[in-house]
Amino acid sequence: MTGTGQYKWYDTLGRAVFAGLLAVLLSVGGGNVHAQDDSPVDFEADSVTVSNERGVMIATGNVKVTQEGETLYADKIIYNRTNMAARAVGNVRIITKEGIIHSSDEMALDQNFTHAIATPLMTRFADGTTFSAASGDHKKDIQTVFDRSVFSPCKCDYDSGESPIWDLRATRSTHDRKSQTITHENVVMRVLGLPVFFLPALVHPDGTVARESGFLTPRLAYSEDKGMTATTPYFHVIDKSTDIEFQPTNFQRRGNGLKTIYRQRWDESDLDLILYSAEVETFKKDREQVAAIDANYKTRIGQGWMLDMRLNRTSQDTFLRRYGYVADDQLDSYVRAEKLTNTRYYRVEASDTQGLKAGDTADFEPLVLPSVFYEKISAGPFRHQTVRQQFSALQLDNDEGHELVRWTGLVGSAFRYDLGGHIFSASGDLLGSYHDIQATDNPSDKLSTIGQGHVVATAEWQYPFGVVFGKEEKTAVIIAPKIKAIGIEGSDRTDRIPNRDAADFRLDEANLFLNNRFQGRDYMLPGTEIASGISAAVQNPFIGDVSGFAGLSYRATGTSSSEVDSDSRDRYSDYVTSFSLRTPNALTLEWSGRADRRTLKLNESVATAAFDGEKTDIALTHTQLAQSYFTDSADDREEATLTFSQALGGGLTLTAEQVWNLSSKEVKRDQSIMSLGWAGGFQDCLSVSLDYKRDPYADRDIKRVNEVQLLLTFKYLGSLTQ
Repeated sequence: MTGTGQYKWYDTLGRAVFAGLLAVLLSVGGGNVHAQDDSPVDFEADSVTVSNERGVMIATGNVKVTQEGETLYADKIIYNRTNMAARAVGNVRIITKEGIIHSSDEMALDQNFTHAIATPLMTRFADGTTFSAASGDHKKDIQTVFDRSVFSPCKCDYDSGESPIWDLRATRSTHDRKSQTITHENVVMRVLGLPVFFLPALVHPDGTVARESGFLTPRLAYSEDKGMTATTPYFHVIDKSTDIEFQPTNFQRRGNGLKTIYRQRWDESDLDLILYSAEVETFKKDREQVAAIDANYKTRIGQGWMLDMRLNRTSQDTFLRRYGYVADDQLDSYVRAEKLTNTRYYRVEASDTQGLKAGDTADFEPLVLPSVFYEKISAGPFRHQTVRQQFSALQLDNDEGHELVRWTGLVGSAFRYDLGGHIFSASGDLLGSYHDIQATDNPSDKLSTIGQGHVVATAEWQYPFGVVFGKEEKTAVIIAPKIKAIGIEGSDRTDRIPNRDAADFRLDEANLFLNNRFQGRDYMLPGTEIASGISAAVQNPFIGDVSGFAGLSYRATGTSSSEVDSDSRDRYSDYVTSFSLRTPNALTLEWSGRADRRTLKLNESVATAAFDGEKTDIALTHTQLAQSYFTDSADDREEATLTFSQALGGGLTLTAEQVWNLSSKEVKRDQSIMSLGWAGGFQDCLSVSLDYKRDPYADRDIKRVNEVQLLLTFKYLGSLTQ
């Protein structure tokens, strides 16, 4: 018996949906239609013709077959019950749950729609990558095999006849869905239509890989010093929270190296471990076995403690920089434990520094073992009162020839009142310290044990106020004057205690109002100081945001800080100023500095002008510091840096950076970097950059750099550098 049925619905109800229609069709004899994995098949069509005698169904018009996230579209499907095979005809598409689209004019289907054979076959991945093949064999959730394939990740309009920038042509390609890799056999790479190389086989990820074992993008580079450098990384997933990566590198003229990266994560702990091992040329040997480690472990322990440990050491002091592993000229290892509560802060730390410069000796590699700090802040017995307690202990070795042990303790109290916008505050601290000087940079200095005590009292007034004026475009102004008096009474041991924690002192807006301007415990200078300053901020829709500060301090009693501030001539400090303008048209001007009170000569300044546009970024920075702050300098230290970035359109970007040394009234070109890059334009599959770098720095076997580099990066495949 032959039955014919026409199934159409009015537009108000939409197309007819026949979930389980194949099961109804084959219900004669008790058959049920499921895929091989027992997944049900949903079926839709505009019209269906059924022949029960022959076991054939013909569905036409907007045919849609869905099974577990994979959908088949066609103009017509002819299904045969006898061999459980089907043929899809006209605008045939298979869309996977990852968004991969397989297209053909006709496909043969069997194994209940889980296996499709198409001649020819066009495939497009979700990221725009395409495959075209003379024929294709698709197995659901397993693999797709392409015969005589053309592969390209370039996003181009094939329907309009556009050609990709580059493609791979192979006799056979296989996309493995489980490993998320693509394998090509007998592959020829073409760039701009021209063949450039042949490989018997090539494997790369398919673009959907988030974290999968396999080879990563290889890197090739060439330099005069090292020759051809080839790196082929391999990434291996150990489990859901652990992986490891191997980066073997061959330096054609200098040897071989291996960088190993191990990562592991727990609920409240992280481990990152990098091991470097190599047999390369160094300043000691033609081939020397060298190694380095950079291990960092963080975890939470106990009640609120955060533990951070890092081990960063190398067996040889230049190979990491020379062979491009790291750029640092010192390595820091430490163990640090911290805890913070609403009223308390704890820190325990031990650290060690390894210097990598030629002049670094054991006396220039500081060792802190240990450093302990504790602070508690709580409300006092009186209103508006807070009570502060501090304790610290430190052992310092090999710090530029200095070694010492220091213990300090502090107990203090502070009051703060707000009277009609006028803010008054006062504080008093009792500070005691103990120093055991074990070594100094001057062998003639007498080593000794020194104790000292100080009383620190402060009184402060500030009055921030603001005004708003204007009708349509309002302008807001906030002004905040501030005056603070600071008195320190006690012993003066600045000539006997090595000044380590305030040695890099710079007078600026941040420390002008500190109780002890030098911040540390090694340099405590008795006396009375009055600091004053005024800050202002203006916000205007036309001008933008403007802010500034000006301040000055006066030492009423006690001696000046000549050892820390060698340019201090009288009881007045330098003028401390800063200015910032951020305009609505992407222009920013910033300046900060300090000038001599009498001559207004700049002792220190930092100025920056920056423009941040849609396609253009420009920044010019100038820094200057007076000669009097450098015992080994004959003139001021001065430097200027210009950075520039310009989007040229079509994916082209020009970036540059130039550093000038302006000391000694001369203009010397220092480090120079320039790069012209192309990001592949609209096709997004090839990146090209032409880079120029000049670096005059040299150290032992690290040579001065003056090079031009051409870098080609092919999407999913790797990069080539000359």
